[in-house]
Amino acid sequence: MGRGPWFPLALLGFAEIGLAVTQLLARRSQAQAEAANLLLRPAAPAATRPQFLSQDDFYALGPGLPTETVWLVALGVVVLGTAVWYAIALRPVRTGRFVLGTVAALLALPLLDLVGSWQFRLGDDLRGPLLATLGLLLLAAYERSRFVLLTTAAFALVAVVFSADMAGVLGSAMILLAAAFAALLRGKPRSIP
Repeated sequence: MGRGPWFPLALLGFAEIGLAVTQLLARRSQAQAEAANLLLRPAAPAATRPQFLSQDDFYALGPGLPTETVWLVALGVVVLGTAVWYAIALRPVRTGRFVLGTVAALLALPLLDLVGSWQFRLGDDLRGPLLATLGLLLLAAYERSRFVLLTTAAFALVAVVFSADMAGVLGSAMILLAAAFAALLRGKPRSIP
């Protein structure tokens, strides 16, 4: 329909790599946290030195963004990037409907996350991959592409089976990036004049 599904697939793959980096940074060891604290401390008298939290205190207060929030932010960026991609590729005649559909998709993300959390009692690490799978299914239907449908099945299998593991995030990202590369190389056949 558009210029092909390679851009949304690659965007979601890179977003997952960003999620993996975020998870790795949140898993710093005690020695790394103490080394970072030593580097951040200025050479000041002990009375005026800022006090830093130990890693145990840091995790007791909360390690930063929860996993589901990071997934929602990443999926929101992917939805917005995909909408911009298709807006440039298709130049929609009814831009009002296109913008309304994009806003509705962005608002649907947290609502679907709440439904998955409250109604179905899905864990934090499972809701993000399931929302991404739903988005890939919508992309496959829009593009009318069996290739994207097969990519979605492979993504869902790896992302859901290994959802709490770093291997699942990186494996599903590699599936998406390989599929994006294949879709980019495949393209549309040109007719010879």
